[in-house]
Amino acid sequence: MPKPKLDMSNMLGDTKTIQVLSALEGGLKTQQDLNQVLTQAGISAQQIDPHNLLPRTKNRPLDEGKVVSLMQSIQEMGVLEDLIARPHPTELGSYELLAGSHRRESCIRLGVLAPTKIVQVDDKLAAKIAGATNSHRNQLNALEEADMVLEVLSLELEITEADVESLLWRYSNKTVDLHSSQWITIETVMPTVTSVTISSFIRHYLSLRKLPQDILDAVRSGNLHYTKAQKLIRLKHTRFDEPRRALLQEAIANNLPVSDLSERVDQVVSALTSNPVQKAEPPRRVLTRRVKAIYQQVGQIKHWDAATQRDVEKLLTKLEEKIQTLSNSLKD
Repeated sequence: MPKPKLDMSNMLGDTKTIQVLSALEGGLKTQQDLNQVLTQAGISAQQIDPHNLLPRTKNRPLDEGKVVSLMQSIQEMGVLEDLIARPHPTELGSYELLAGSHRRESCIRLGVLAPTKIVQVDDKLAAKIAGATNSHRNQLNALEEADMVLEVLSLELEITEADVESLLWRYSNKTVDLHSSQWITIETVMPTVTSVTISSFIRHYLSLRKLPQDILDAVRSGNLHYTKAQKLIRLKHTRFDEPRRALLQEAIANNLPVSDLSERVDQVVSALTSNPVQKAEPPRRVLTRRVKAIYQQVGQIKHWDAATQRDVEKLLTKLEEKIQTLSNSLKD
């Protein structure tokens, strides 16, 4: 038998909150913002000291550039969108922030009150609200979305996140009971918190949680895209620790394309495995990679002095002449 659906009709303390509950149950797929739904349900904003809005333990890192931009906007026009919070479950007189961490930080730095909609929700709905608002703003990377989905499923099933992961991997291996109440709950809840199919979620998102800690930190901080992290999974073994750290730093510093990163991973694996594959890299690929690297380095230089610019232009002219000569010889 499936687990009985939680009756949430009175959680927000207002008879019109069926709109909010429907939006959450539907995963906010209609492009409507949760803040708009809360307003329609009759939940008005209160002016709250932002210091009393405590971030969730799983809050994503702040983007300093976004905080600065919001500060400028708030100074000119005020806070344009209310924050969302609930009474803190353990800290009396404080609130747990569910949406608006960048706005909160901006208000703190500016010393202004934060307009906040206060909702009365349990842990399950709090996790859904936090996930839905960030997902609606496209603020979750793949790893953060995996964390959010596991948190919601863990609360819904009342088991640990590790047990949820185990269920999902068993599904991938075709060893889970598809008629069990736990699996039926997963099939019911997942579409309300993510647009990704279960199979795709396991293959592309859940696998990221197996990454070494340094890569996990880079993805969670937004410094490394999850598609690049997937290429580094092959270097998770301890014997690859040193070259993996070096390659991770290079990937972040030079914003290496996924294709280049994949080639570099191949080279590391080949060099350090007991039976390396002796495959020379084609000269054309080597030159292409080096030209790309130089292009990226040039883009990072903000100021040129006149003498250096002249020297670089001379070298570029020689390079262009050489390539033109080679190109002409191929046409003959």
